[in-house]
Amino acid sequence: MGKGARPSGSRLRSCVPALAGVMLLLAIAFPVVAADIALQLPNVAIPPINGKTGSFDIIDIDQAAHLMYVGDRTSGGVDIFDVSTPSARYLQTIATGATPNGVSVAKNVNKLFAGLTDSTLAIIDINPASPARNTVIARLTSGGKKRVDEMDYDPKEKKLYAANSDDGIVTVVDAVGNTIVKQFKDLGEGLEQPRYNAADGMMYMTSSDQNAVFQFDPRSDTLVKKYDVKVSCNPNGLAINPATNQALLGCSNKATPMAVLWDLKAGGVITTFAEAGAGDMTFYNPKANLFFFAAANFPKGPVLAVFGGWPVHWIGNLPTGVGSHALGFDETHNVIYTVNQQPNSAGLMAFWLPAIPK
Repeated sequence: MGKGARPSGSRLRSCVPALAGVMLLLAIAFPVVAADIALQLPNVAIPPINGKTGSFDIIDIDQAAHLMYVGDRTSGGVDIFDVSTPSARYLQTIATGATPNGVSVAKNVNKLFAGLTDSTLAIIDINPASPARNTVIARLTSGGKKRVDEMDYDPKEKKLYAANSDDGIVTVVDAVGNTIVKQFKDLGEGLEQPRYNAADGMMYMTSSDQNAVFQFDPRSDTLVKKYDVKVSCNPNGLAINPATNQALLGCSNKATPMAVLWDLKAGGVITTFAEAGAGDMTFYNPKANLFFFAAANFPKGPVLAVFGGWPVHWIGNLPTGVGSHALGFDETHNVIYTVNQQPNSAGLMAFWLPAIPK
């Protein structure tokens, strides 16, 4: 089970008593943190907010251009970092007006999207040849009262799906024309991370308050189904391995910390992991074949958990810091970044991850 395999029905029934005992043990005795899978690198400074207490949201990395984008609420914009070397270097902050939350790179249209606290979307030109590079070229109003939060981009349909976390709205944007083409309303509260799955062409999204996973079809912009996660997860993060049609749900439940391996095709739980939980963002990198989970509220202390991508198994936890709820992975240099929100030390934490045996 820990490796992501689903036992047969008869074998599962025979294992129930033993599994119940194991789950009880995991619930009362958290595992030892394995911190020797990475080397902590020097923190990355953000000069405009040095010495302040930072507030950040999502990280996204343009792997081809070696540029990292961070939603920086303290500075009121999107920070850009050069990650062409193993040590990230701050370049500039793109002012977004209202403070940013989620960010998403739409590489094949040379745009960056940022969800803002005033319920709008900022569209930023990132075309290296454009005179308007790294400026806001359009703003779209979602019609909500609260923030546009997390989002993801479908490069095939060239559409962005953005969630208003507390308004129950998902906005679909034509990334070519910079226009809203569809809105889903009254979806309920606690809308979290949309993620595109290249394997089936679907967009999935978590809801922490509803303990659910939504499935959308971007080809027709329809809501296909809403799945009840059933176990006590309350998912925030969602990361997808399209090669296996499996997703790692980053559970936010503090009472029963866990991560959940989710079967996208069957729409159900494959297994759970108690090694990390009570967190936020998850991310999958196909080149490294690894899942990452920023578990900032884990009871043993804030950690960034690393999981093998197939078969899915927990590898280890990296101790992080208060509020380290987002992450980015530079696949060229095997460096993991997370936000540093500790008092008077705004910036990013970085870890070098050596090659991990599959």
